[in-house]
Amino acid sequence: MSGALVTSLKTVVSEILSSREFQVTERDGFLLAKKGDVEVILCLIGAGEERALSAFLDRFRTFVGKKVVVSLVPLPEIPPEKLDPGLIIWDRDSLVHEAGRMRIERLVGDRDHGLVDELLATDYPRLVSAAELSQLQEAEVGEKIVRPTIDVHDVKEIGMRTVGGFRHRLELVPYYVYDYSCNIALDGDANVVERGRLSVNALTKKVEEWNSKAEVVFAIEQGHRRLEPVIESGVAASLVKTEVVRLHTSEREMVSDEGSVTITERKRVAPKPEDVELVSQGIYYLPIWCVEGVHGVLIINAGTGKIVSEDYYKL
Repeated sequence: MSGALVTSLKTVVSEILSSREFQVTERDGFLLAKKGDVEVILCLIGAGEERALSAFLDRFRTFVGKKVVVSLVPLPEIPPEKLDPGLIIWDRDSLVHEAGRMRIERLVGDRDHGLVDELLATDYPRLVSAAELSQLQEAEVGEKIVRPTIDVHDVKEIGMRTVGGFRHRLELVPYYVYDYSCNIALDGDANVVERGRLSVNALTKKVEEWNSKAEVVFAIEQGHRRLEPVIESGVAASLVKTEVVRLHTSEREMVSDEGSVTITERKRVAPKPEDVELVSQGIYYLPIWCVEGVHGVLIINAGTGKIVSEDYYKL
């Protein structure tokens, strides 16, 4: 199992498994993945390597864990005497979709169900209740949502031109939004009051400037999924205070007169966290288009129409 194609395939599969905290090693030229009590042996097949399947089935006939064949090419017919009813097949389309899932999770910060979860689940496929299905499919009402400026037709066109997009989904990413003010003491009794508006991505914990001019709506017709915060508002407020201190920390020249001598010195000026006042504006939802394609994935800010992240891969 050598060559540029297999090396690339091995890297992609290893990354996919690692995204679910599997420890990946090699055994006899195959990949072995472990997580807790779960063991998975994987056979990777590229062009011209179809014979590896037979060797894999013979070598791990008595393997008690799960067996997965990952193939970028059509597989040869398996002889009945070697057929394993528990064998799991990941074809090229499945692998591309799973690679897209992994990259989108990494970029957006939300976990979605994928192929690797099948290796861990004991009741796969899980049945989705009517209430859950309704929550996924119906438009949310009463939430503060940044108005999308592009629709699915625009997204499909962008995706096709860039990554050869074949799957598009709209997700509402929650942000805690705060107005802040803080006093910065200068020389003597002088002080400066700084104000602004910051937000915290409630999935990734990243603090970002928030566009106060963005138009807000309370429902959208496009099918979407609303993501739930993974941090509490208290954590978000603490992160914002830390960022305000960082933004308004600077070196300034201080001039003082000492009789006939004028002294100029540089001092570090910074607000104290306890001097930062916050006014919560609640949770806003930013619509994000996630596009999976044969060449990679895109994350598009639906509020501005701008591509905020591109991740290309080659299989």
